[in-house]
Amino acid sequence: MSETTPFFIHHRAKKQSGEPSAVFWESAKNEGRALRDADNALEDAGKDPENYFKALVTNFPVVDELPPEGEISFTFCDFYQLGGNDKLTWEKIPGVNPPAAAAGADEDGTTDTGVPGAVDAATGAAGAVVLDGVTEDDTDTTEYPTARLRLPQRIISQLISEKHVYHVNQKKRIEIATLEMDADNSYVQNLLLACRNHPEIENLKITDLWRLTDAVKTVFPEDKRHELAVLVQFVKLWLETEHMDRGILVREWAAGNRISSVQRTDSGTNADGGHVTDRGENAHHTLDSLDLEAASALLPMDFDPHSIPSSVLRRAKDMVANKEEPWKSWSRILRNTPGILSVNRFAIFNIIRIAPDDIHLNAVKHREFVNKTMTAEFNKATELLPLYVAEPEVSREDVSKQLAAERGEYVEGISDPNDPKWVKGNAEEKPVVENHGGGIYSIEGLMGKPASNEGEKQEVETTSDVQDQETEGDEKPSCDAVQPGESDAGAGEESTSVEQTASDILAANAPSLADDDQADVNQISDSVSQNSDSVSHSEPEAQQNAPEVQQTEPDAQPEELEVEQAPAQAWPEYFEPGRYENVPNDVYHAANGISSTMVKDARVSLMYYNGRHVSKTIKKERSKVLDMGSLVHALALQPEILDEEFSIEPEIPEGALTTTATIRAVIDEYNNALPVLLSSDDIKRFIEEFNASLPAQIPLGGDLNETGQSYMSLPSEFQRIEEGQKQTATAMKACIKEYNATLPPQMKTSGSCDALMETLAIINPDLVAQEAQKPQPLKVSGTKTDLIQAVKSVKPDAVFADEILDAWRDNPDEKILVTRQQYATALAIQAALYAHPEAGALLTNPTRAVEVSYFGIDEETGLEIRTRPDVEITHEGLRIGFDLKTISMFDVKESQLKARLHREIIMRDYHLSAGMYCENSSLDKFAWIFVNKDEGYHWVAVVWASASELELGTLEYHYTMRAIANAMDTGEWPAPITEDYIDELSDIDLRRLDALRDMA
Repeated sequence: MSETTPFFIHHRAKKQSGEPSAVFWESAKNEGRALRDADNALEDAGKDPENYFKALVTNFPVVDELPPEGEISFTFCDFYQLGGNDKLTWEKIPGVNPPAAAAGADEDGTTDTGVPGAVDAATGAAGAVVLDGVTEDDTDTTEYPTARLRLPQRIISQLISEKHVYHVNQKKRIEIATLEMDADNSYVQNLLLACRNHPEIENLKITDLWRLTDAVKTVFPEDKRHELAVLVQFVKLWLETEHMDRGILVREWAAGNRISSVQRTDSGTNADGGHVTDRGENAHHTLDSLDLEAASALLPMDFDPHSIPSSVLRRAKDMVANKEEPWKSWSRILRNTPGILSVNRFAIFNIIRIAPDDIHLNAVKHREFVNKTMTAEFNKATELLPLYVAEPEVSREDVSKQLAAERGEYVEGISDPNDPKWVKGNAEEKPVVENHGGGIYSIEGLMGKPASNEGEKQEVETTSDVQDQETEGDEKPSCDAVQPGESDAGAGEESTSVEQTASDILAANAPSLADDDQADVNQISDSVSQNSDSVSHSEPEAQQNAPEVQQTEPDAQPEELEVEQAPAQAWPEYFEPGRYENVPNDVYHAANGISSTMVKDARVSLMYYNGRHVSKTIKKERSKVLDMGSLVHALALQPEILDEEFSIEPEIPEGALTTTATIRAVIDEYNNALPVLLSSDDIKRFIEEFNASLPAQIPLGGDLNETGQSYMSLPSEFQRIEEGQKQTATAMKACIKEYNATLPPQMKTSGSCDALMETLAIINPDLVAQEAQKPQPLKVSGTKTDLIQAVKSVKPDAVFADEILDAWRDNPDEKILVTRQQYATALAIQAALYAHPEAGALLTNPTRAVEVSYFGIDEETGLEIRTRPDVEITHEGLRIGFDLKTISMFDVKESQLKARLHREIIMRDYHLSAGMYCENSSLDKFAWIFVNKDEGYHWVAVVWASASELELGTLEYHYTMRAIANAMDTGEWPAPITEDYIDELSDIDLRRLDALRDMA
């Protein structure tokens, strides 16, 4: 008899089936035989195999509760679960005891909890509380899983914990039961009542449940009494609020601002903290109302910002609707400024009106201007120094002293009030701009500080060979790669550290303030920007010979530094090795060098590489069809270029006509308002009345007597039968007919409406003329296009949804079209990325640089290469790069996600790109940020490349580069398969073969 082996088999039930999981074990000749017997036992037990996953052979457990051999058990999994590193080893479920160890029933039928003192501790007015799942063997060290508690107990378990807990000990378990039954504890009972009407709380994870209870404790302190209705409202708002906005909701409620929602900027940052501004407590301030304020501030009229005239408001609305410049540039920057909705309206007006007129032509300087002047002290200064009042109520000296006092620089009664910093300066001392040559200027005279007596020049910071791109017009920089005061070792030009303070801006753009007291205004502005850092501006070589900035004559007022428009960046046809910022996508993809994508093409086959990049027989043009990955990439990394590359489906304005029914309703409304036209019945009535007014014709009569009577009624001149002649019927009718022929004819009352109208024109021409003056109703039949044209003929300002969408689909700028649904999904993905603790920190890191291009030489082959990681940052002296990847893994089990992500990295050669990036871009570490793009399921994973993974990618990159170099030298580009081979069975196929052989 052949040897047998024991096999312990697990039948895991599908969750939606509601069936219990089962185990089966027996000694069999092989695994296949045991699996077949296990399946048969499952069917014999009356269970549907479709409700179970495929049977799995596990490690044989050594426990006392094993079911009998050959019998299937549906209770074993109630006490044991698979665990261990291999997930194939049976372990006891914590806090759950097998039947042999379970507490029995007392003789009186009551169950003993087995916890000394438990009943006494949990006893209320209603009697003893029985703790489910507690046995007599439990001790002080026994832990109970919170996931197995009832919902009220789960809520209390998190409420009494400093952080989220997955297990509670015996003492906590008793405390939870006691609090649940304590009717006098209004705080706990109100919380349970507030949560009872929200079934979604049942499905909250333990971590989210703790966050909810922690939020409640933060907003509603336990030592105070609170209204139940307010608590219910807060719990409802907390559940409805996006995960990333809940912290703001809690913070504002705790501060007393009971906001109902969190507004966000276009880039996803917090736009409104719920603070009261000068717009009033009940003012509903949104990004749209901010646009109107910005547009109003750009208009030259003089008015009070707190009371904008209707004429100004109408012009502002037109400016917004037409997206006119410079409003478009201002709106783009302000709508992406965090906390912008909490800024006073005066501050918004001031920052726009003191800005140079052409500031919007340079997006970099425009954003720099806003960032440096939009400060708390600037807001205070603008409140004290409004630009719209001819005579300010507060003197400039008082403003300077007040701001300095807040900083601790001026103390009343101690500081010298006659110090030059607080009094009017010498009107003849004007700011000086010194030219040091080579395109470098000293602006020490503009800083509001006295020049050195020793003639020392301001130190000029330079970077070594940093190539940068000047941004013009609406174009925004993709990143701030070179940080203030830092150097970057790339190839390019020098950059000069220039500090532009608010004093320059005020002096150049507020003539009403820039009078003989200029020095004092400079002092105020200097105090406003005391914490501003100098910003490094990189200038191309083409601008090194720019015209010198001329010093303003002493009698010119105010002083103004003229800024010339930089010429468009001219990118070289050939990129030398080095680091290049802000290279446009089309320029980079057409540049010299082998990219990581080209290396991946070579790994497909050298034949494919040749067709794509050498002979170019394989065409692969980029289409304008939306790639969700590129949209998410732009939103998460470069939101400022969104308008340049994508065209978002326009929102249909309120009141626009969308369907045939709405268009028909407008036509019906117009027709109903018109004067009523005569109907056919009305015309007939007029004709009949006319006919009735005519002399009646004499009837011929039906017999001789009637004819004779009609003849006798004729006038004498028509009674032509002489006396003596016989009065025959024929003779009398002839006389009657002769008379009737002299009477006016009766008008016809039959025919079409037009024919009746012609008849009426004979009878009453004035009435017909009046009818012709009435406007004709619009037709209510025809195609949708016909109806639209009909509405336009009487309502030219009508807005039609079809025309708006057709104009968007025409896509004159040939951008990538994005529907509102796609845009909403992308925004949700962006929000998920920013909300993720690690991914959000990486994406918003202040040292980040986006889409920086590196050109170099592969030392082994001498081939030119180029790389372009999505983002790079500097942290603790390390250069870190990472790529943002969108994936679709909605149907991948949680336990298999890491393996699938690894497979994604290897199969798509992400590790090869990472190795190439690290080597050519001098990166020390690399990571991928994966975000799932399936709607409503946007989970995020930050995956760091291990050292071995980077080494594998680097070696594969070099191996492929050698193959490309060899193919270039020999001119041979082999196909992926060059030799015949024999197809062999895999291990799985061999096992299937063995199983079928056993069954044969």
